[in-house]
Order: sequence, then structure tokens, then C-alpha cells
Amino acid sequence: MKKPTRESLTSKNPATSNRRMALLALLCPLAIAGCGDIPALTPPVFDMTRLNLDGSVNDGKDFAKQPWACVKDNQSGLVWEVKRTGPGLHSIDNTYTWLDPNPDSNGGWAGTVNGGTCTGSDCDTLSYAKAVNAEKLCGFTDWYLPSRYELNTIVDPSVFYPGPTLSKAFFPESLPGKYWTDTTFKTRRAGAWVWRLDYGSDYVAEKSEALSARLTHATVKKTGEQAIRSTLE
Repeated sequence: MKKPTRESLTSKNPATSNRRMALLALLCPLAIAGCGDIPALTPPVFDMTRLNLDGSVNDGKDFAKQPWACVKDNQSGLVWEVKRTGPGLHSIDNTYTWLDPNPDSNGGWAGTVNGGTCTGSDCDTLSYAKAVNAEKLCGFTDWYLPSRYELNTIVDPSVFYPGPTLSKAFFPESLPGKYWTDTTFKTRRAGAWVWRLDYGSDYVAEKSEALSARLTHATVKKTGEQAIRSTLE
């Protein structure tokens, strides 16, 4: 899973803070007194360019007739895979176990080989990334499993359960699944962080579980998460 070097994660989580604010706004009328004015929950603005399979720009008018294969986030510089319905390499229904044999990036636990249910590749995250890179999706050959922080940048915290907590304007195929990140849980090497798109929150799952995967490509040359933070913070 070759990818840009990233700093360790910070505790700053826009999805979490927005949800806490929304919960406070809901509970405030029930309190005895003293809540004061609660700022309105402001949905995030997603600025993305839709891309065809060859990397050219898609006008985005009709996904059913002319589906786009990727979207480029113009704020972070990350390019994201767009899923498809029906069987195939990019099927929204495919699941994968977490796999990274590189001890420098796997947190001390490689994961599980081919333990998911999918079409188009072996059903682990490493095999999936290799297949997508061989395909040269949207003209790129360095797709990788996103970090916990990177995947958070496309989660829409203004959408509540049952989701999906992604912008349907750019990810029209979205299902409220559970998506792997490359980030191992520090206190349990056999676990990794997952974003669940029904609640729009993250949690830790065993790397042997069969879950969804959505790959990303970094167009920026600065270290991955530094580049994202410089545009979003």
C-alpha cells in the first residue's frame, strides 16, 4: 500500500464536533435553563470535479447514462474512487479483509488474505488496490487505502442515520456500509479504524472482518495529511 508519508492523527475531528453541536441543539430545549444560543449546524460544502474512466472531466448531468468513475476533491487534492452497482471490480457490494504485509505500515499485524466477498480481484484490500492500479483508474496507478483522517474529509456530518453520510451529488452509488482505512488501532494491532457511513462515525474492527473499501489517490506532493489540514483547518 504505497502512499504519501503522513503525520500521526490529531484529535481534531470535524465530523465529531459537528455531531456534538447538533446533539446539543436538540437537547437544549429540554434543559431547565441556561443553554444560550446554539449555532446552527452548517452542512459542509463539497467542491469536487467528476472524472471519467480515462481521467477526462465528466459534466455530471446524468450518472445513469454517463457515469463518472472518480471525483477530485478540489479542496484537499485527493481523488476518490466512485463505486458502481452490479458485479465487477468497483461494485458497491464487494467486501474485503484488511491486508498489508509491510511491517513499516501495518502496525505490526498484516491482516487476512482474501477473506471478503467480491468480484474482479482477490478479496482483501491489498489485492483490490493492485487490481485498480493495474486498471489505471482515471489515469492513475498509485491508488491506496485512505487513512482514518483522509476518509473523514468526504464524510458529511450533516446527514444522520441511516445515511449514507456521503454527498449523493458526487457519490450517487453510496450505500451506508463500513469502509476500511489503512490506520491500525495503536493498542490492538489486529484491529484497524473503519468509517461507518450509516452514522458517519468511526470505530475499530478486526482486520479479519469483511468490509467495504474505497480507494484514494493523492494529487498533492506535500505529505498527505499536512496537505489536507492546510486546506481544511
